[in-house]
Amino acid sequence: MRRFLSRKGRFSLRQSKSGTRSASKDFYLGLPATNQNWPEAFGFRLGGTGPSYILSVVEGSSAYLAGLQPGDQVVDIEGQDVTNLSTPALVALAQTLKTVPPSIGVVSRIEQIDVAPGPDGRFGFTIIGDSPLMVEDCMPNSPAGRNGLKAGDYVIEVNGIPVKHHETAAAMIKAAQGRPLRLGVLSMARRPKRLSSSMRVLSQSGDSIRESRAHKAMEFNKKVEEVLGEEPDVKEQLFDVLKQYAAERDVDSLAEALPDILITEEHQQLIDNVRYPLLRQT
Repeated sequence: MRRFLSRKGRFSLRQSKSGTRSASKDFYLGLPATNQNWPEAFGFRLGGTGPSYILSVVEGSSAYLAGLQPGDQVVDIEGQDVTNLSTPALVALAQTLKTVPPSIGVVSRIEQIDVAPGPDGRFGFTIIGDSPLMVEDCMPNSPAGRNGLKAGDYVIEVNGIPVKHHETAAAMIKAAQGRPLRLGVLSMARRPKRLSSSMRVLSQSGDSIRESRAHKAMEFNKKVEEVLGEEPDVKEQLFDVLKQYAAERDVDSLAEALPDILITEEHQQLIDNVRYPLLRQT
């Protein structure tokens, strides 16, 4: 079963005019003065022969704080339609622009693929690489193949949790132990027929970043209370893990711990919200 999740928005990665450090240690963004090394200098990497997609985002970078995510397709840059531009063409265009860095409009192209294990307990695919993970092999008649997974697809999420490292993803897939698996996949060969018409506008000045974080933290706490209000033990475990992440910044450990805490379908409503408190300095 495949489901397409659409998220559209415009993102600006610009530093505040004052260029000063805020109370949060991870806020200061030493952005380059030109677009000569865009996009890598701003913390993300692109791929695609047309359209162009975000393949990886460096944690803590200006791209990360702006909300760009692996699996996003770049649909416009500084208001120019770039929906079908290849990555080399898009990079060449960006490097000619005077605005540093250029604002970009993106839409998420991540598809959710639900895969039930076969009689042998396996899903029928292998992955290679790191950030992003690529499907190396997938037999058409395997459980994953029958649900649309193909060699060359990128695995962005496993059971709702973003994954960057092969070892972490392999461990999570193995931990499924015969249970259905949900993969968040970017396939450059498939294009959805519809885009979301909703547009989020973000300004990445210092004040707006702080306000955005505070709002997202409030929304996250509200959601936790809604889902786990009658399960104080689970809520305590969740916040303990998030505090540990805030201290150690170990994404892999967080990715391994969350599925052991958020085990029911209702609990897993929280997984998409977890990224928001990760932007806070606790």
